[in-house]
Amino acid sequence: MTRQDHLDRVVGLWLGLPAGQLPPRLPDALAALLLRDEERGFAHRDPSGCWEYPFSDNFHRGRLFEPEIDSWLADQRQRLTSDGVRLEPLWPSGHPFVMAVSHDIDELSHQMTARQWLRSARLRLAASGWRGRMKALLAGLPVSLWQLRHVRAAPDLAATIERALTIEAELGIRASWFFTVWPCGRPHPVDCVYSFDESCRFEGRVQPVRDMVRAVAGRGHEVGVHGSFASALEPELLVDEAAVTAAASGRPVRATRQHWLHWQVDHTPALQERAGLAVDGTLGFNNSAGFRAGTSLPFPLWDERQGRELNVLAVPLTMMDVALFRPGAMGLDLSLALSLADRLLNCVADLGGLLSLLIHPSHLLDPRVEALMRHVAAKALARGAWTATHGEIRDHWDRRAAVLGY
Repeated sequence: MTRQDHLDRVVGLWLGLPAGQLPPRLPDALAALLLRDEERGFAHRDPSGCWEYPFSDNFHRGRLFEPEIDSWLADQRQRLTSDGVRLEPLWPSGHPFVMAVSHDIDELSHQMTARQWLRSARLRLAASGWRGRMKALLAGLPVSLWQLRHVRAAPDLAATIERALTIEAELGIRASWFFTVWPCGRPHPVDCVYSFDESCRFEGRVQPVRDMVRAVAGRGHEVGVHGSFASALEPELLVDEAAVTAAASGRPVRATRQHWLHWQVDHTPALQERAGLAVDGTLGFNNSAGFRAGTSLPFPLWDERQGRELNVLAVPLTMMDVALFRPGAMGLDLSLALSLADRLLNCVADLGGLLSLLIHPSHLLDPRVEALMRHVAAKALARGAWTATHGEIRDHWDRRAAVLGY
């Protein structure tokens, strides 16, 4: 398969054209945006090694909040329909668009065990050289002291994990929950430190974290792996982390999102495929909302080095709580955050796209985060959204491809 064959297949699937019918050609500039050519062409990254919004061409053109590819597709659909071409609907059961809610479980609670506190302190001191360690010590001291006050034998999940489950039960939606694995093969200072074998207090009972994970899966939610920082580039780490997560949940693990959104286009997707992961929700920004690849729609990732389409479907990340509210990121208040969320949601809904909302359960301690989650979900449901997990989106993509003969 050539690069153009891949693009034609993706466009044909988006539009709902039967295999064998040549789709309109995606303009070169949009094709480069989708395939992330700018991330291949420029080596610059932020201090964490991540591609951030200020480096993106669509940010500099003032189009970061617009899914340009989706707009182009809407024009092509209108033209083809006017010409009498029958197109397969994009989403099931007449839904005009889709909402995917997800959770990265970086922390279980505002409390932590003594072992977790020690791991966290050691990771912060893992910087190379005495200057780096001294800087990490001084910067992390206030956090360590705050955490020390909240050390418990069994951290209570009532205000975090339980709260997210309650909100979703009230709204009637299911989410994708991405859990980290400790120990990971190559620990990094930003990695998460809870273990599936440690204790937590969940729904009034002290139990292993793995039992909580199984309870989440048992209620119809998807359990995926939140790959460690180094797993984005180091071979085999994701293989092990996916296997450990599957054992903890008692279910196969197909979905992933890289921790810290640490992702490199010519490395990470191939490692995810090797680990048997079929859908990835990483493609977004730590410090902004918007459309990193110019689209809200799912699409299979392309391996430029090997010249082939990977068996990994990207579900682009539209917005997350951290980027909207954190000082140093967008730093919005609730009113501004809801206004931007409405803008993005309405754009996606009008164009028949996919809205991916990431909420960290540990941030539900901030009332703005719960307000954001409820607002976006309620508005999407009112507009007729299909709510789906990342794995369900992948299943729908595969069924649709089969129906269309791809």
